[in-house]
Amino acid sequence: MDQISLIFIAVFLVLVSLWLALNRNSKKRLPGPMGWPIIGSLPIMTKKPYVELTELSKKYGPVYKLRLGSIDIVVLTEYETIKEAFSKDAFMGRPPDLPFELSKETLKTEAFNGMPWKEQRRFSLHMLRDLGFGKTRLEEHLKEEILELLEQMSENVGKPVKLSYLLAPSMSNNIASLVFGKRLKYDDPVRQNLDRQIRELGRLAGAVSWQLFFPWIRAFMSKFNIGDNGKMVRLFGEMKDFCRKQIDQHEATLDPNNIRDFVDGYLLEMKKKGNDPKTTFRKEVLTDLSRAFFGAGSDTVRVTVDWMMLISSAYPEVQKKIHAEIDEVIGHERFPTWQDRLNMPYTDAALAELMRWKTIVPLNIMRYTLEDTELNGYFIPKHSRVLAVIWAVDHDKKLWGEDVHEYKPERFLSEDGKKVVKPEYAIPFSVGKRSCPGKSFAEVEVFLYITAILQKFQISAPPGKDIDLEGKLGISLQPKRQELYLKRRQ
Repeated sequence: MDQISLIFIAVFLVLVSLWLALNRNSKKRLPGPMGWPIIGSLPIMTKKPYVELTELSKKYGPVYKLRLGSIDIVVLTEYETIKEAFSKDAFMGRPPDLPFELSKETLKTEAFNGMPWKEQRRFSLHMLRDLGFGKTRLEEHLKEEILELLEQMSENVGKPVKLSYLLAPSMSNNIASLVFGKRLKYDDPVRQNLDRQIRELGRLAGAVSWQLFFPWIRAFMSKFNIGDNGKMVRLFGEMKDFCRKQIDQHEATLDPNNIRDFVDGYLLEMKKKGNDPKTTFRKEVLTDLSRAFFGAGSDTVRVTVDWMMLISSAYPEVQKKIHAEIDEVIGHERFPTWQDRLNMPYTDAALAELMRWKTIVPLNIMRYTLEDTELNGYFIPKHSRVLAVIWAVDHDKKLWGEDVHEYKPERFLSEDGKKVVKPEYAIPFSVGKRSCPGKSFAEVEVFLYITAILQKFQISAPPGKDIDLEGKLGISLQPKRQELYLKRRQ
């Protein structure tokens, strides 16, 4: 190749680079507050950051940029914008520094953080269906677990009880059965320790969330196990050890002709992949996945049922209508079924309104752009952190009306009250390609728990006390643990 050709190629490449740069810069720059030196806009991340982030959107629009500490965050607050973004592969990543202490192997394979998550999700959904996800088998298991819970509750009739402490082991047992094929007795020390870990991790996740925006502080505090960060690292370690022990036991007793649970199915898939160096199906990934099932699957369902117990106490007229529907459709003896919901529109609407009003997960787990992309005409570069504020959608007056801050089950009912109407912007399980894979399981679980409990009991606040409906943000919006009174229904 002669010198003139080389010069021509070099000039061409420079011109193309300039064109790309100019084209990129021609796109609108994201608006947003300037923030303070070093800390950025971190002071707005108060006890209710979801409210503050929603308020900022009134000034900067539904897509804006915010600097928190040393990290830039792209914030999304409008349903249509979130829906468009989360339909694109570009927005499907997770940041490599989420506070979940993933193993090095999981990070290396990008099984959680990059596009390989598609393969993991596809397998998980297939496996859960094979295990009876959403079918009669699932309901039969839930019935067994709920009946034991009802016995525990019966022992506390007529005296103050914090129901969340009874709900936690029941919910995590459902996940244990699904993932590891066995449940643990309520008084089992392993069971009690597992509940403690799940409860503490939910609390600590909120307490250390600010460290996400100062990676060097987080790395230092994790390395030396300092403060809440140190507690969180230790708890993650304990839960990992529990999951590893269960997986090792499954590996030693694996029978390809008798798949007992999710772990068996995953181990069999690992064998099928053999020594493929590109596979994401690895033992450490399974360990992290099992841990994620416990955190997401047991805590959020427990929180939802806990909130509904408090709402039933705070709004006796709502509880009375649910009781009437239970009496008419199910009666007093037969155990509820998932099919019953088709004839119980008010109960279904009351649950849907709870998930909107309290927004169980107000801030969607952070996304991470996997390539340069565009949204609403704004250029968003690769490796941008993206935060969807689901609370903003759930409290958008344009979608829900001026009474958006009130608890009103009727907003999910048809005019004649005989049919549930759930608009597409009701998104308690997020939206798009990375929406919650456990949606079907969670919906069945919540409905059966609520109807079975309210079939047997009337719930109220202790005499002379009001129900506190303020939540505290952890991974989910946690209700305050408070005493309730149970009265057996005749």
